[in-house]
Amino acid sequence: MKILASDFDNTLYVENAEVFKHNLEAIKKYILQGNIFVIITGRNYSSIKLKLNEYQIPYSYLICNDGTKIFNNLDYCIDTILLSKERIVATTSILQHYSYPYYLDDGYNETENINDCVKIAVHYEDFNVAQQIMTDIMKNVNVYSYISREHINIVDASVNKCNALKRLCNLEKLSISNLYVIGDDINDLEMLTAFQGAIMKEHHSKLDSLNKKEYKYLYQYIEELSKN
Repeated sequence: MKILASDFDNTLYVENAEVFKHNLEAIKKYILQGNIFVIITGRNYSSIKLKLNEYQIPYSYLICNDGTKIFNNLDYCIDTILLSKERIVATTSILQHYSYPYYLDDGYNETENINDCVKIAVHYEDFNVAQQIMTDIMKNVNVYSYISREHINIVDASVNKCNALKRLCNLEKLSISNLYVIGDDINDLEMLTAFQGAIMKEHHSKLDSLNKKEYKYLYQYIEELSKN
């Protein structure tokens, strides 16, 4: 039995309908062979479930918000890492000095409940300003942060995709030596560095230094894993 953890956007879920269809067929076959398929994403639960339901995408486990919440295939949340009240207050105090809007995320939706927040998301327009904000926050608050296509994402310092997969394997008694990963973006860096796996051919430049085989499509990697 092998465990494959795949990023969602631009790895599993792609705009090319024919490629996406092949990805789904490969995932279904992979699971039927007795393997475990994990979707690991920066999206929150509500956002990704819309896509999973719409396209009937199967999975064994679902990891959201880069690792703040872990769900099994019955959508039962088996683990959560909150962003502490102190770090939320410290972070939002810094954000008051900038003009970009932000919101708190409880893992499902936007929230005003400071005691149930797993992430702060800041919408930005200028990438250079976003970098300045992220640097300012990480210099002064013990959090993990990265810049995605539309947001600055801020979670607890212990949260990233690598640590989430370690927690999953520990909670579910899965062999980490059987774990493989694939992704394309900056928030995949930690798991791609720590575990065996591959990167998408179209990927963030920060992943260039990784000694990983590249695949144009996810289904190609799944098919190779299934053969070995």
